[in-house]
Amino acid sequence: MKKFTFAFTLIFISFCLSCSEEEDPSLYSDVDFFPLEVGNAWTYKNQFNQNSVNIQGTEIVSVNEKIQNKYGFTQTSDESVGVFSSMLSSGKVYKQNANQRIVLEGDYSIDLESELSNLEIPLQDMVLYDVNSSQGGIMSVSSGTFQQDINGFPVDFIFEISSVNKGFLTSKVINNMSYEDVFISEIQVSLSANVFIVFNTFTVLQKQKITSITNYYAKDIGLVKSEVKTKIIFEDIPEQLGIEIPDVDFNSSQEIETYLLSPNS
Repeated sequence: MKKFTFAFTLIFISFCLSCSEEEDPSLYSDVDFFPLEVGNAWTYKNQFNQNSVNIQGTEIVSVNEKIQNKYGFTQTSDESVGVFSSMLSSGKVYKQNANQRIVLEGDYSIDLESELSNLEIPLQDMVLYDVNSSQGGIMSVSSGTFQQDINGFPVDFIFEISSVNKGFLTSKVINNMSYEDVFISEIQVSLSANVFIVFNTFTVLQKQKITSITNYYAKDIGLVKSEVKTKIIFEDIPEQLGIEIPDVDFNSSQEIETYLLSPNS
């Protein structure tokens, strides 16, 4: 009985050690989850669903410039550009601590339809991934305000953006291809809005989480999949504003098809 107990204890300890190794972020400290080099390019199959309309298309996202340590992207699409790739191309991406952390500075643009200008939410020092963060941990948080003119009235928007480490996968199959060592992150966007009209402040948008973006980054390849869900429910708009703001509800996805990377990446 004692021999059995001793053997069981050894097996249990070995199992715990193997589990802890799989979850230890230090195992990925030297892994490049997004190779950045001018000329690198990724081709995605994009899908966009809104108001019962389904749009599909192919998009090529490429690194087209490097200014100091910051990289810029361009998009080429036959019909449908991706939501996250549009965020990448709106600004610049840079790395910190070698390949361990990558940061985006840009904008998140949301089409409001009805001939209204797009909402332009600033993305400031938003961490796309941080391999040294713990699973479930917040990698970055930013908040602020911006003002947008709607039919001649300045509407004040308050936003909060956080990025979360959602853990690692040993492999993930996308378009019948298996990608090894995949880091998952989630970007969460919250928004509220008010407008001041004739000595009164009206709530245009109650504070709510409007967007979640789940991204998958594969070892030595980069972004292999992005899933976006956006839903914005506006309040009844005051008559003085003279315009209706329609609710927004769409889903979007990008899945990698091919990629071309420089040997120096």
